Amino acid sequence: MNLDGNFFGVKKREYNEKQTKCITDAVEKLDEIKDKPLMMLGKIQSGKTKSFIGVVSLAFDNGYDLAVVLTKNSNALAMQTTARMKQEFAEFRDDDLIDIFDIMCIPTDLSRFELDKKLILVVKKEHNNLPKLLNFIKGYALNESKKCLIIDDEADFCSIGYEMNKDTEIFDLRKIASQINDLRLELTCRFIQVTATPYSLYLQPETINLGGDKEIKPIQPATTVLVPYGDEYIGGDYYFDEEKNPLSKYLFYSIDDSELEIIKNSDRRRFKEEEIFTSPKVEGLRTAVINFIIGGCIRILQNGGKPRGSKNKFSFIIHTEISKSSHKRQNDIITELMEQLEKEAAKNSNTLEEYIEEGYKTLGESVNAYDFEVPSLEEVKKKVYEAISQQWITKTIVNSENDINALLDEDGQLRLRTPLNMFIGGQILDRGITISNLIGFYYGRRPQKMQQDTVLQHSRMFGYRSKKDLAVTRLYTTTDLYDRMSKINEFDSKLREDFEKGNLDKGIIFISRDEKGKIIPCSPEKIRISNTQVLKPGKTSTIVGFQTGYKSYIKKDIENIDKILIDNNNGKIEGKYRVTKEEACEIVKLIYNTIEIESKSAIDEKTFLSLINFLSHEYVNIFAATDRNISRLRKTSRYYSDMPYNRDRDLMAAKEMAQTEPTLMLMKQNGLVENGWRGAEFYWPVLVVPENIDTAVYSASEK
Repeated sequence: MNLDGNFFGVKKREYNEKQTKCITDAVEKLDEIKDKPLMMLGKIQSGKTKSFIGVVSLAFDNGYDLAVVLTKNSNALAMQTTARMKQEFAEFRDDDLIDIFDIMCIPTDLSRFELDKKLILVVKKEHNNLPKLLNFIKGYALNESKKCLIIDDEADFCSIGYEMNKDTEIFDLRKIASQINDLRLELTCRFIQVTATPYSLYLQPETINLGGDKEIKPIQPATTVLVPYGDEYIGGDYYFDEEKNPLSKYLFYSIDDSELEIIKNSDRRRFKEEEIFTSPKVEGLRTAVINFIIGGCIRILQNGGKPRGSKNKFSFIIHTEISKSSHKRQNDIITELMEQLEKEAAKNSNTLEEYIEEGYKTLGESVNAYDFEVPSLEEVKKKVYEAISQQWITKTIVNSENDINALLDEDGQLRLRTPLNMFIGGQILDRGITISNLIGFYYGRRPQKMQQDTVLQHSRMFGYRSKKDLAVTRLYTTTDLYDRMSKINEFDSKLREDFEKGNLDKGIIFISRDEKGKIIPCSPEKIRISNTQVLKPGKTSTIVGFQTGYKSYIKKDIENIDKILIDNNNGKIEGKYRVTKEEACEIVKLIYNTIEIESKSAIDEKTFLSLINFLSHEYVNIFAATDRNISRLRKTSRYYSDMPYNRDRDLMAAKEMAQTEPTLMLMKQNGLVENGWRGAEFYWPVLVVPENIDTAVYSASEK
């Protein structure tokens, strides 16, 4: 393989050792697998484009002449991709070695001189773009003269799918998938799939025969190359795994479900827009916007205090619905809020002062926790008033009704026009669109089925983020959505870990519960993210989102738990010991008698019992502690507390016990009223998965 050609010989200085290995591995494997797909698997906003640009460069030095880059059906993403390609290959374009075109803007009469160059064609996965590409290839006989590389960016989006002909009852590829298949049949090509969400692609059959004479090229990846990411990358583990990142507790701010309904449609019986400044019905959205202004001002002060320059431009996303009417509704609410903020700032209102002080306090706590200097309250107040009165804040609807080209900068990214930029939109804001300096994300997409890949792709707050920006970053969503996103991240992290470790031969064990509470095998396609749990060595499962019963009602059940523990531990509750599986289940049943579940996503009693039955052979280890005083809600947000133990002391000891049998941590809380409880002692159970278990994805059925 030639590593010192005209293209990669120059570009390779831009890549580190891991990135270079990814690129060379990809090109080497293309010839081994022939017409089967190669998967380039990366994390969301982690540098996948940079990696496949390296692959294109190396391929051009090793016999390839044409690269087709398929993008999501989005003008913004097509423009961003074309701009990126032109920027990356600028010096080669100046030397007449390469030309780059969006297929919809390509000249109609290319000369032989032009066709002798290397070509990169950017093509939207859209029903008019792909036929134009095919006509271009046939018109210039490129299928005969050029060796081609097809890069299917976001390959799980639009590139697969089947539908049944109602008359013949025969399945066929959907239109875009069929057009991509036609393209692969027409060209002498190699095919690369690039995505961060590969699940639907890995679940495809190795060969597809839908009947009829049409040949269907393989869709399931034949092999996978992992795209490396840098140390500064911020992904799901940073936001959703407090064990890996204790600072994640500052990032989440809980909003009410009812608020999402209010900002969805205009209904003056429920909410009048002119009440935005004081109404508790939209407290979350108002707090999000004001905190965004405060956070941006803190960052501007940290950067010297002047609002000019790219490092002093920050962004905020509102992504709750796909309907344009909802975008207009939200834009109207924000417009009203901005007008009222200007009026309140002009008269130095006490209410605005209180909002600023409250936001400063919570954001200041996280800035301190990240070990950065916090500007004084007076400095921040002055800067917030300046930002409001001098109109540093803009808002923009980003959907198909707008001219997206007018919203993008020369790099194809959403243009940040002022120091504080708010973007309101739906699907255009996901998959591939880059938004710089994002410090606020108000998220409320609530599809009936929470698909793993879809929700992950909504996470525009992932990527390479500065720690100073993260210190003032907030994710505003409901507790239910946050829990679902946490589970999705956990599931995704485990699958990616298996890819990285090469465990694909064994795969993931999928388990479920039948109507009698027994564990039974189930197929992956039956699993819904909303009721899955990943079981891996040392993993904890606990109840999150509950209130206790009243003292007089639960006292007897608590005494019964005490008795079981005392009988098994020489007259004491506290300590390390073990009970039978049956006794552990009885304890859990009694605990559920003493609490009232408030969160939809809280683990239910049957699921908890099923996990004990699945993980335990005969006994369950007990790690019991008393006189604990955890608060019902986190101090840093309105989210439920989810860690009733000390991570370094309690959890470490419980994990050491969980070798061949699970450990049930029983953290007896005093349940103080000042901590949000009802003044009654209660047990908070935490189940620790033993070390000897094979990783499994557990699905709790609804039967």
